Amino acid sequence: MRDLAKKLQPPCASPKRGLPWELKYNYVRGQMTTLFKGFLYAIREEYGAAAALKITEKMWRFKDRVKNMINTFLSVFEIQGNDLEKLAEFWDVYWEIQGSEAIILERSKTINRTKITKCPWSTPDPKDISGWCEIWANIVSESINPKISTKRLKGMCAGDPYCEYVWRIED
Repeated sequence: MRDLAKKLQPPCASPKRGLPWELKYNYVRGQMTTLFKGFLYAIREEYGAAAALKITEKMWRFKDRVKNMINTFLSVFEIQGNDLEKLAEFWDVYWEIQGSEAIILERSKTINRTKITKCPWSTPDPKDISGWCEIWANIVSESINPKISTKRLKGMCAGDPYCEYVWRIED
């Protein structure tokens, strides 16, 4: 019986290589953006741009995926409140994790204007699905406070050299 048990044991695990966390992080981040863009382009190619955007939004809203992610971020980074300052703090953390570069143009309790100069999620070709990031930003805003409105003035995905977003909160 022991001989049978030895034969049925799985092979030994591969040796740990001690890979640096930065390498692991860059790999995962790169794969997330590559897979997302790949799905977005594949859906667009098969069903059209409108369907790709509709499915993307549906996926993010399904079982409150984005809202749950936002709540995790807010909890882990101890971001309190539900105003524009909270939203701005969320974006600061999110962009740093994603490897984006952003410049704060204006920030107060009623308005947040930001210029994004580097974004790993940029999908510059084709431009007809460039609205995906506006959908994403709207869901993030809604998750923090439904009174926050989001507007993209410029977008790298739409062919502009940078993205510019304006967030406002209704009184």
